[in-house]
This record gives sequence, C-alpha cells and structure tokens, in this order.
Amino acid sequence: HAPDIRPPATRPIGLGCMRLSTMPDRDDERAIAVLHAALDAGATFLDTANAYCLDQSDVGHNERLVARAIETWPGDRSRVIVATKGGLTRPEGRWEVDCSPHWLRHCCEQSVAALGAPIPLYYLHTVDPAVPLAESLGELVRLHDEGKIAAIGLSNVTVRHLDEAVRVTPIAALWTGRNDISGA
Repeated sequence: HAPDIRPPATRPIGLGCMRLSTMPDRDDERAIAVLHAALDAGATFLDTANAYCLDQSDVGHNERLVARAIETWPGDRSRVIVATKGGLTRPEGRWEVDCSPHWLRHCCEQSVAALGAPIPLYYLHTVDPAVPLAESLGELVRLHDEGKIAAIGLSNVTVRHLDEAVRVTPIAALWTGRNDISGA
C-alpha cells in the first residue's frame, strides 16, 4: 500500500503575474482571461508587484490588472490572496533598486490604492545595497502597524539577509529565485 502523497486540499496554488504586464506585446483582455482561467482552475494565490510594468510611466499596471481580474471574476473572491512587492523602479524600462523607507512607503501606498487594503502579503522586492536592510524592514513594520499590510515577506535574499531580517520582524514568506533583479 503506497502512502498518500497528495498535497493537502488547503495548499494554495499560485500564479506569478509578472509577464502579463512586462511583455511588449501584452494584451490586457487576454491577461484577464488567463487570470480568470487560473482562478477557475483553483489558483488561490496571485503574485504581483507595482514594478511589473513596461516602464516608470506604467507603474502599477500588473496590480491594477490583478485587481480588475479579481473584481470581474464570478467565483469566491474571499479565497484569493494577493501578494505584491515594493522596492524597484522602472526608469526607461530598466529594473533599478530603491528600498529607501520613503520609496517603500510610496510603493506600498500605490499598491494599496490599486489592490485595496490591507495587502495580505507585502514583499521587500530585493535588498538595496545602498540602504541598510533594517531601515527597509523598519518601514515595512510601520506600514504593517498602520494596517496597510497584513504580513511581510522577502524576495531575492540570501540566508544572511534572512537571518538579519528575522531579528527585525517576523517574516511570513520567502520568494527565492536568482539573487539579482535582472529577471525581477
């Protein structure tokens, strides 16, 4: 008798939404259809960021797209968790880091406007070598204490960063991948 290795029914199924907004040939209606299909298929976790856009003039595109898809989806919206990130800028389409407290607050407030508050999970998109990690996290803690975000996560970090972060605040989630932002 083989053991039952099926995942628990409560395990979230996620969709990374970045490419729906960063591809030059993007199509909002097609993207909404993809998001609806994912939700219909059981996705319960959508990953976005305010920097998922073509350039600085387009910031927030992906979050607005995700919000519109959830709003127009006929299913049970209460089961959908949206995670977003802050700490990048998109001048002329480049990916540049800015995790200064001022910029993180600005990013989060834009995300709250696009998605609604509180944001269930808000990630520091990456570590800014020009800003102490504790300063970046301190601003996320303040945003949490203000009720704008429910939980704090980290993206694109090393084990050393995680060790440092947990001395500042509880970390609810990690997104790991390449430890650079060339692929954001």
